[in-house]
Amino acid sequence: MVFSVVVLTLFLSSCVSHKDLILLNEGEEISEGMLSDTLVGMAQKNAFQPYRIQPYDQLMIRVNAFDGSTEDFLNREFSGGGGTGRRPDFDPASVFFNSYSVNDSGYVILPILEEVDVAGKTLAEIKSLLDQAYTPYIKFVSSNIKLANPLVTVLGEVQSPGIHYMYNEQNSILDAIGLAGDFTEFSDRRKVKVIRRTKKGTKTVYLNMNRSDFMNTEYYYAQPHDVIYVEPKKAKAFDSSAKSVGVVISAVSLAALFANLIIDFARN
Repeated sequence: MVFSVVVLTLFLSSCVSHKDLILLNEGEEISEGMLSDTLVGMAQKNAFQPYRIQPYDQLMIRVNAFDGSTEDFLNREFSGGGGTGRRPDFDPASVFFNSYSVNDSGYVILPILEEVDVAGKTLAEIKSLLDQAYTPYIKFVSSNIKLANPLVTVLGEVQSPGIHYMYNEQNSILDAIGLAGDFTEFSDRRKVKVIRRTKKGTKTVYLNMNRSDFMNTEYYYAQPHDVIYVEPKKAKAFDSSAKSVGVVISAVSLAALFANLIIDFARN
């Protein structure tokens, strides 16, 4: 009887609440407009929106120019080398230190042109802008623009949480979760939080991955700098508590065994 009371007390004291397992939920109330079911109809099916450059983005900029034979120029252009741009290694650290930073005002400082306003523009729009801007200085100019930090952060109930780079411009939320190793057994697929940077600040929505409706919204596609958080099911709180209690019970049982051995030895 006493042992049962002790076990019950330990279980109650070591219980982990479901709320304690959830990140980014302090004081949060889920409004109707944050749910994926209410987002349907707000955008055309699979309406991909090209990413628009924001302050503090990193851009890989290469400018190729005709300075020899046509064959040499085309081979250099197709191989991605040469020109007046930089040519780094392509690991994330090297790319960061060899790319051009967009300052807090939305400008990037480039050779000859100096400040160029790129905020709010797509990569295709920036290419067109630079091709025109360099034309007076360079013969047959052809620029190549890439986003150097196309990363998303995937947290919560996935196999490999962390920062993942997505180099295809049309990656979906499912692609991001796939890069993170897929859902765990305790993931709540009905409540996947997506936090996205916009011109007006961050916006948060919840996607129900058990339904295909979320594919009809703009949130079907992941955007650079998205934070994707997969909430745990309530069952994980019980599982965590049970594991804690199991460790405690094992320790108590071992202590009781040693106590019995000592008592038996003293009696003999």
